[in-house]
Amino acid sequence: MNIMGYERIKDSVTFGLEEYIDEEGLNVAQASAKMLEEEWRRVNDSLFTKTLYFVSIAIESLKYKEIADFIYFKLDGYLENTKFEEHIDKNDIEMLMKDIQICKKFIDNKGEYRIRETSDSAKSRIEYILGLKAD
Repeated sequence: MNIMGYERIKDSVTFGLEEYIDEEGLNVAQASAKMLEEEWRRVNDSLFTKTLYFVSIAIESLKYKEIADFIYFKLDGYLENTKFEEHIDKNDIEMLMKDIQICKKFIDNKGEYRIRETSDSAKSRIEYILGLKAD
């Protein structure tokens, strides 16, 4: 699969969550799940894209002062990623590394957001989506 670049993925997440939350009236957890479900092929394409989606969803969610539990509890693993596939553009990796630092700062401000709990079935659905193989 042709990997989308950093900017296109960031824009996709930003505009997607904004549309789902502000226009469709979904909460942050519902919007995050919808984003992962609709973009599963790109999300699962590589470690780089999966990390970028999780970090971007977290940053955008925290702008709404909440984060889905299934993003929050998996986020630590993605915030520790520092090595990505060799074919990824070095500038894209540098920008992602900056986003990881921004995300860590947001997450460290525990009193400034809440973790939105989701059902076990929602969490299972996300696990299933994240386990799918991209073409």
